[in-house]
Amino acid sequence: YVARNKLQQMWREQQNKWDLQFENMLLLNKYFLLYKELSYSMNHGDIGHTEICIMSWIPILKATGKHKYATHMTNFLFNMHCVYPLGL
Repeated sequence: YVARNKLQQMWREQQNKWDLQFENMLLLNKYFLLYKELSYSMNHGDIGHTEICIMSWIPILKATGKHKYATHMTNFLFNMHCVYPLGL
């Protein structure tokens, strides 16, 4: 039970047919899996996968008001690809 196209189908239905508890559970499971994926890639030193995971977290952090975290992650990705030399 992860938020995929099922959640988008629920949003297209009439509002009185929405199951808010199920919707919140789908989103929570999605965020838990994103966190698990990020921590796994960081623990195993997979920087390429960590960068991909960080890109998923930036909009989530901005939406929840954690602008400093999102800004630092964006700056990190920008510095890695545009500022620092390739061999680093």
